[in-house]
Amino acid sequence: MDTRFRFIAGFLTLLNAVLILVLCGMVVNLGAEVTGLKDVLASKQDLVNVAAPQLALFTEDKCTSCHTERRFLGQHNMRGEIDQALAHMSALPDTNFSDDDMAKIHASLALMRCTQCHGAEKLKLLSLKSPEERMEIISRMIAKPDSKLSPDEAEAIARSYELLSGF
Repeated sequence: MDTRFRFIAGFLTLLNAVLILVLCGMVVNLGAEVTGLKDVLASKQDLVNVAAPQLALFTEDKCTSCHTERRFLGQHNMRGEIDQALAHMSALPDTNFSDDDMAKIHASLALMRCTQCHGAEKLKLLSLKSPEERMEIISRMIAKPDSKLSPDEAEAIARSYELLSGF
């Protein structure tokens, strides 16, 4: 009985040693994989590109086919000009804009006012924020002395952003 006990104890000890070596090998491989992940982790810009791929605000070629770049890049929605401009454009015979197109054009022109101070990449960064955080940022920007926006426009700007970014 004593020999049998020694054999079982020796066998279990050897089995534990083998399992510990296998486990150590797995931990070393896991460490190597985690180290390799640093090369493939998504950057903040990657997340922005995934979150707001269709922020179609800056597709100037659609607007500059009819308008000069100077007119396209000029100030928008001074004294309600967006609604007047869209009404005029929709009345033209060769525009063929759907209601969805008109909503996106309206949203683009509303957000163009933000581009007086911010570039496209800065606006795309808003896609990483929650709707509440976006509204707070928009309100903070409107409160700045140089904004040329009134506080009642904050909700419209937020809706325009959501329409163009898809959420």
